[in-house]
Amino acid sequence: MTEFKLPFNARLTFTLLSLILMIYIAHMASEIIIPLLFAFLISIMLLPVAHFLEKYRVPRGLAAAIAVLLFIVVVLLIMLLMGTQMQSFIADFPELEKKLMVTITSLQDWVDHKFHIDSNAQINYLQKAALGTLGTATSFISQTFLSLSSLIIFVVFVLLYSFFMLFYRKLLITFLVRLFQDKHRETLLSVLARTRFIIKSYVGGLMIEMVVVAILNTTVFLILGIKYAILLGVMAAIFNIIPYIGIFTALIISMLVTLTTGTPISALQVGIALFLVHLLDSNVLLPRIVGSKVKINALVTIIGVVLGNMLWGIPGMFLAIPIIAIIKIVCESVDYMNPWAILLGDEQKEKTEKVNQIADQEGQPGVDDITETPEPPKK
Repeated sequence: MTEFKLPFNARLTFTLLSLILMIYIAHMASEIIIPLLFAFLISIMLLPVAHFLEKYRVPRGLAAAIAVLLFIVVVLLIMLLMGTQMQSFIADFPELEKKLMVTITSLQDWVDHKFHIDSNAQINYLQKAALGTLGTATSFISQTFLSLSSLIIFVVFVLLYSFFMLFYRKLLITFLVRLFQDKHRETLLSVLARTRFIIKSYVGGLMIEMVVVAILNTTVFLILGIKYAILLGVMAAIFNIIPYIGIFTALIISMLVTLTTGTPISALQVGIALFLVHLLDSNVLLPRIVGSKVKINALVTIIGVVLGNMLWGIPGMFLAIPIIAIIKIVCESVDYMNPWAILLGDEQKEKTEKVNQIADQEGQPGVDDITETPEPPKK
């Protein structure tokens, strides 16, 4: 039977339509997809605990329940650690709001005097910037964090999904194996194994990195005598999970809170301390703890975080990197999708050398010949 191959423009049209349909479904079904993705990450992280318990003949259901309960206990301990300062912050919030308004008014007067921009123009500019960049985040906060019932329901469903994923993991794998033809079974099992290894390494390393950064932030803030040191240190460490964008968000929030509870010098010290800890984290901690398991280039990382924010808000920013890592694994395992894996990855030297070797064998110009600036002809 002869295989019919569509022309390029038809294949491109079908590809674009498929992408649009997937994005539309992901947006419309976000209420079930987001908890499922978070549960998927948590279940992979808890899988070694379930395996350890099952090794000692603990029933699978009980092992999954114990693993989820241990996760809940760890989260509750973190919340208890932050509880005292959180209560103090909530009690002081009206006073902080008044001080913040006074600070903003003083800043507006300074900008008006120095740059001759009246307060109305400043407010209009800030409103446009907030609507353009923080609209989705503000919507998420107003719909989730300010609605306790929504947050509780979200957490309960994530924990339930995590339990059932651990309990029915063999059933899910069997379904995926039966779904594909026998000739694709080896590729599928390889993709599943690599996905589990990389996501477990990435999420586990990220949790360790977050704890270390939280300890560093809190220690520095306590030394500087910053109010709400534990709360701000942990908050900055959580935001630090979001690549590139998270550190700037944490820096702005921490400096604003410190500005309303202390002096401008203290706010500047907080900003400098967070920036120095971030430099230490990105250059020393992140490569050593998380490692180079998820080799995604910086351009794709930033684009993925922005698109995740546009699609799912703040949860999308957290989920962007693991999703891109899974897509990259699939692209590496399917031959005709290998170019996309190269685009997503960061292995520039290895790929360039391989392409150059093939080009030399065929007598064609390589990557370096095309990308480097040619030397001017000699006179």
